Amino acid sequence: MTRTGRLLAALAGLLVVGAGCSGPDEDPAPSSPAPEVTLSFTQLLPDEGTRKALLRVVNESDEPLPVTGAGLHWSGYGEFLDPQDSTLAPGQTLDLHVLLPDAHCGEGDEPIEGVVRTPDTEVVQELTSSGQEFLRHLWLRGCQADLVRSQVSISYADDWHLGVADGEPAALGSLLLERNEGEEALTVRSARGSVLYDARLDAPVVAEPSAPTTLVPLAIMPGNRCDEHARGQATAPFTFRITVTVAGTFTRVLVPPPVRVQELATEALDRACVQRAQEG
Repeated sequence: MTRTGRLLAALAGLLVVGAGCSGPDEDPAPSSPAPEVTLSFTQLLPDEGTRKALLRVVNESDEPLPVTGAGLHWSGYGEFLDPQDSTLAPGQTLDLHVLLPDAHCGEGDEPIEGVVRTPDTEVVQELTSSGQEFLRHLWLRGCQADLVRSQVSISYADDWHLGVADGEPAALGSLLLERNEGEEALTVRSARGSVLYDARLDAPVVAEPSAPTTLVPLAIMPGNRCDEHARGQATAPFTFRITVTVAGTFTRVLVPPPVRVQELATEALDRACVQRAQEG
């Protein structure tokens, strides 16, 4: 079976585990009394589409909780533990940064367990139901992104330049879709920009299996923020995404521009802000 076939089979078999699921009968015996914690999962909005995520830990005890590691025990990602150096006060909630491994798209039916390691012991505990639901969503998105990558490689073409869109300066060019082993048609349906920039696709573009390359015209346009505070504090100004469908799957794919395109977008924003000031 080809890689595409395996991904399609895995996506077709993905299961959503409901709230009635139960965990193992018992956890491995810790070397010392296990800390009282509640574990959940989340992700910062600017990190959508990346491997960056957060294991949310609530210290339910009356004692400080030093944490030296955080991760997951779940076949959907395998077992992993990322180093940490934090201490939670009694009753404190803290989001610990973790980096998700590659998704195992044919697995993940069982409940999801979070892992917290302290200097004395390791706690393995099911995530809250909302945390499990959120993580399964991230996992499914990762499997969908793998399916897209099996069909095409996505980059920015060499045709980017400064131009005009809707009467304002803009960075204009194309995304380059290069066919991989996949044999499914892929449709780029829309684009989404960031807090500082709008990304616009005028019409859907289909990448046919028979086409070695496909160009997707894209405009990166200045948003509505010219104030220095917004521009200086923007943490993810180039987290652009495209919405695609392939083999009946609908998903969004992160397409961050290279430096050369970022520079064009920044110059377009600078010129647009000057133009607005003059007109205002």
